[in-house]
Parts: sequence; structure tokens; C-alpha cells
Amino acid sequence: MRYFIVQGKIKNQDKMNDSIMKEHIAYSQKAMDNGLILMSGLKSDISGGVFIMKAESIEKVEIYLSNEPLKVNDIQDYSILEFLPHYFNQSPNEWFNK
Repeated sequence: MRYFIVQGKIKNQDKMNDSIMKEHIAYSQKAMDNGLILMSGLKSDISGGVFIMKAESIEKVEIYLSNEPLKVNDIQDYSILEFLPHYFNQSPNEWFNK
């Protein structure tokens, strides 16, 4: 398995609406439920989002993103950075709760 940091950058906020946001949340939740996304969230300046994803290839990530509702509706663009993890915190829940 390969690991990726995906960064979204909002390019057209005016197209955002509740329906598209609900589609985005459901699409992201399905990927989380399937174990593809470890974590996701908004950037602190609210200019887009960031998530950590695993996939067999960068092409699989690109396919996932090509169907992502914010991308489909021309609201957000994505950049992908592959990384090679070698250190892991064994207690991530504790790490995030402090």
C-alpha cells in the first residue's frame, strides 16, 4: 500500500451549497469507512482541506478525486504528495486528544 497527503484548495467558493457539501461529507465518510482515509480536516485559514489517504497507486487516488463532489462541481482542486511513512504513534487517539 502507498500513502498520500492530499491538499485541497478552494477555487470557487461561490458554487458551494448545502447539497454539494452533504455529498462531499458522504463521499469522504464512505472512504473513511472503507479504510482509505485516515484523517481529514479543514486548513486553519479555511482555504481548503487536507487528508491522509492510502491506495495501491497514485492513479487510484486520482480516480477517487475525479469523482469527489467538490472537484466535480469545480469548487476545489487537489494536489497529491506521496510519502513513505516509517514512524508511527501507537496511540493516535491519545495524541489527538491532548
